[in-house]
Amino acid sequence: MKKEIISGGLAILLCATVAPAWALFESDRALSEKATVSMVDAIKTAEQAKPGKTVEVNMGKDDGRVVYKIEIVDGKNTHKVYVDAMTGKVHEIK
Repeated sequence: MKKEIISGGLAILLCATVAPAWALFESDRALSEKATVSMVDAIKTAEQAKPGKTVEVNMGKDDGRVVYKIEIVDGKNTHKVYVDAMTGKVHEIK
């Protein structure tokens, strides 16, 4: 009986931790379906705005816009360039 309770508790815990991750995956998929600009084009635009090497790319929302967040390293500095996924224009550089 005790093993069944522990097993049931572990199953609930597993479902509780996997469900939020799955929801995040779904939202990323929905965002990527809205994009009219490819990731490759967004990287090119970001590297023109802030020369360096792209080390990471994520997609998300910023100020209600779907954007690519592109991290670029130039020497010792890391910059975040936000490229609008609909227009392909640089939205912000941090």
